[in-house]
This record gives sequence, C-alpha cells and structure tokens, in this order.
Amino acid sequence: MNPFPQFEELKANETFRFRCRSCGVCCRNVKMTVMVESLDLFRIARHYNLEMTEAAERFTEAATVGWGAPILLMKATPEGNCIFHKSSRCEIQAVKPRTCRLYPLSMGPDDEDAKNFIILKTSERQFHYTGKEHIAGEWVASNMSGEDYAYITTEYRLLRELGRILKRIPREKEADVLKQMLLCRFFMLETSESFMPQYVRNMARLKLTLEQMTKES
Repeated sequence: MNPFPQFEELKANETFRFRCRSCGVCCRNVKMTVMVESLDLFRIARHYNLEMTEAAERFTEAATVGWGAPILLMKATPEGNCIFHKSSRCEIQAVKPRTCRLYPLSMGPDDEDAKNFIILKTSERQFHYTGKEHIAGEWVASNMSGEDYAYITTEYRLLRELGRILKRIPREKEADVLKQMLLCRFFMLETSESFMPQYVRNMARLKLTLEQMTKES
C-alpha cells in the first residue's frame, strides 16, 4: 500500500525517464519540505566541523508530524529556496540529504511489511521525466551507501517500537518527550566518532527513558 498519494509507487525493476538539467528547480520553493534525518545532519555537521546542535540551529527548523514525533527540515531563504542552493549549484553536494540524493525518487517504509521499503516517484516537475531510462532499484542503490541502509532499517524499526511506547505516555509529558527525542536522535552525537554505534546506543537510551515516562504519574 502506498501511504504517500503525492507519489507514484514503483517496483524495483520498473523504469522511469529522468534527465538532470542542472537548472536548480528542484532546490527552489522547498520551504519546510526537505527532511534532514539524523544521518544527514551528522554528515553536514562533520562537513562543516560543527557540533550537532550548532548545525541544527544554523541549517534546520524543527517541526512535528504527530504526537511526540519531532523532525528537522532544511531551512530556506526568504524566497523559499534551499539555503545551500547557490548559483544553481548545491554547496553540500558531497553530503546532501537522502531526500536530495534520491530525487526524483524517494524511499519509505512498507506499512504491510516492516522488513521492506517502497520506492516512490514524485509527481512534481514532470518536465524532468525525459531523456535516459533508469531502473528504479538501481537508482536507489547507486545513491545509498551501506551506512544509509543500516540507518534507515534501524530507524524505521525503532520508530515503530517507540510509537507503541508513546501511546502509553500521558499527553502532558509532550514537552519532555520532544526534548528526549531531539537529544537522542539528533544532538547526542559526536562527529569525531562513527555514526551507527552512537545512534544505536542513543536509541536504546531513548527507549528506556520513554518507558520510564509510562510509569510516572
């Protein structure tokens, strides 16, 4: 089942046509639309030799997508363009977020099978869908590293577990929940160390902290 109606679902062996025109259109009018995941922020912070909190403050805005579910979104200029889009080029090409690397495709959890992902193609900017034919699964694989797969597999599995815990936490604790979510998922990471061991450790701590909240009156 496709939970994202603004996208067309593709099977891994299906093809699509796409040609990057280096026009920068996909980097414009993106205010509050480009999600910056934990691994994305980690790479950007490392690229600029910044602490995670400083990188988040400089480059992202916080939002929520439901009870106890904070996310970070890329900041935009007053015109709505990505802050890293300069002269029709990306200033962080080497470390740009997964959302940008996979464009015009996206990748999300399969609600019917937690072990699998679904591949989606955006319905926007149809003029890009010309030129060379690409295989969806190969496109995704060529833009995802082993670390990316390890992260999103762990992320989707743990977020399901956290969702079940959140249902048992009183709503008046939302501020505390959001604080712990942001700390463990984004801020308590040292860019001088490997990402995944820290992330797994932080998420284990987050689970314990949230479980404790369910027992407090």
